[in-house]
Amino acid sequence: MAATPQPLVYPSQPIARLSTSATSRTIGTMTLDDFEGDDTVDEKQHSKTTSDDLASPFLDLTIIPSEPIKAFRDLFEQIRYSNNPDDHEKLLSAYRTLADDPDLLAQLQPIDFMRAMNSCRDLLHVIPKMRRILFEDVNKTAHRDIPDLYHILLKTYIKLSDFKSCANLLHEMRNRNIKYNVFTYHIILDMCKHQNKSRDAIETLKEMRRDNIEITASTYLIMMTICARTKNKDLATEYFDEMSVKNINAEVVHYNALLNAYAHAKDLAGAREVFQMLEADGIPADPYTYAALIKALMNSRKTDEAHIIVKGLAARGINPNVKILAALGKEPTDILDRCIMSGVEVTQHDFNMLIIQALKANKFTQVQILLDQMHKQGHRPNVFTFTAMVDADIKMGKYQEAKDIFLAMQQANIQPDVIAYSAMISGALSQSTLQESLGILKDMVDDGLLPNLHTFNSLLSASVGEIGIEGFRTIRQTMLGLRVRPDTRTFNAFLSAYALQGNMDEMLRTLNDMKECKVKPDVLTYSILISGYLQNGDLRFAMEWYYKMIKGGFRPAAFLLNNLMAALHGSGEGQQVAMMWHEIHRMELQKDEQTFEIALEACQKYGLHDVRAQVEEELKNFLAARFRAEQYKLK
Repeated sequence: MAATPQPLVYPSQPIARLSTSATSRTIGTMTLDDFEGDDTVDEKQHSKTTSDDLASPFLDLTIIPSEPIKAFRDLFEQIRYSNNPDDHEKLLSAYRTLADDPDLLAQLQPIDFMRAMNSCRDLLHVIPKMRRILFEDVNKTAHRDIPDLYHILLKTYIKLSDFKSCANLLHEMRNRNIKYNVFTYHIILDMCKHQNKSRDAIETLKEMRRDNIEITASTYLIMMTICARTKNKDLATEYFDEMSVKNINAEVVHYNALLNAYAHAKDLAGAREVFQMLEADGIPADPYTYAALIKALMNSRKTDEAHIIVKGLAARGINPNVKILAALGKEPTDILDRCIMSGVEVTQHDFNMLIIQALKANKFTQVQILLDQMHKQGHRPNVFTFTAMVDADIKMGKYQEAKDIFLAMQQANIQPDVIAYSAMISGALSQSTLQESLGILKDMVDDGLLPNLHTFNSLLSASVGEIGIEGFRTIRQTMLGLRVRPDTRTFNAFLSAYALQGNMDEMLRTLNDMKECKVKPDVLTYSILISGYLQNGDLRFAMEWYYKMIKGGFRPAAFLLNNLMAALHGSGEGQQVAMMWHEIHRMELQKDEQTFEIALEACQKYGLHDVRAQVEEELKNFLAARFRAEQYKLK
């Protein structure tokens, strides 16, 4: 009889703190060379900072506002919690009346600009609207050097997954001599988190130390969250230990981030120890703590123990929320029903998570149920909700359905993000025409969003006939202008285009660009080069790239070997055919019927009797193996 899983034991005495070293090492000397990211979406466990939280430093109450400005501020108080886009459009219209009057513009305080920019956040064409406020209006005032005004636009870029524009704006702030503060650095770290760029986060933290920027509890929370995403429990522990050294009190969110790091790394023992440490420190666990612990248990297949913990939550005054039930592997609609029955709040973020979960599981009927309930609870679908549905439809080849959702998104006055635009461009290429894809790209740029590498690679997946060589050159120049670093897939598209057109000079220039960008070739790169030289009748260079391919540790496909052997055969290089056959045999490379056919023809034409015996023997074995495979399928 299997032993009954025991619930966690909560020690009455404090336990030794987790540490990867006897003392906390200096974080500034650490490197992250072996990180791997994951796709986990982290729950935001701290309250969202709004412009009103910043009212004290950005609103001088000793200045009596004029009547139009007072009316604007009163209107803001009326609509501040509204989810209706029309209300925010009304506020922006009132703001524009003030900003277009030079006398009133000079009287506006930073809080007024912040409120106007915040009202743009969930509206269509948000970036042009925000940039107009920041660079046309604020620029004419004495407030143009306040970094916090730029933070709202920076956060919007991150929300829309436009990390290139975010980086550009940060660079522009440097050029304007606008000094970064702790909140600026937190935005940079948040960008690193969304892109899983752990090394960049480490460098940013080092820069904060060099610039004597205060390292706060929030800084450590972001760094530990990045560690959780990249499954680096040891570094997360180092940050946790350093907080104690720096006399910064750890709150439940820090324990949760550390617990998540162990859960993602599938280290159940470590996760248990973090949980016990939380209890020993007298900090009450919250639902996110239990969600992380349950995730660790489920990852270690301790399902029974996970259910025991959930059953015991009521005694601790906790009702299982969406995170906890999702960690248990419950169905999205079952999770929603249970939360509604137990009176647990389901946030907009929760609904988005459930919708994404349902889409991934192809539970499309559940998606509509979730959307209906989301509407009933007063939550307006946001950019993440729509993007998830658009992306799912494109991946399933449902371009028309994706177009309908994309249009509904715009009709709801919600700005599509870079992911949604890139997905639509990819879908248009696969189901429609290049012109439609280019039209979507133009709309994207008009909305103030910069295409990323995925966007360009989607465009480059079109044929040369559709884009044309000049089109390929234009795309490459555009990428250079935007400083979008190409990857192997990008260069393979360029190489393929030039090879098909027989433009070997351009192909060599592209190879040189690839080397300068430190992008390594893959098996497809070599195959394109070999095929290109063969197509242009240059057997010598084709063979040269073949040997480079083998030396690089890549295994050529059968069609490539066949083409090389056929070219050697057609050029009267009988001995070379024999040598290649021996190499194929020695390296146990893949062969097909055509491989044997070409080898046998060469043996007969050039009298290669010794080789022929080996080819015939291998052909016999090849056909026998294929026959057995076919018989197995019939059974």
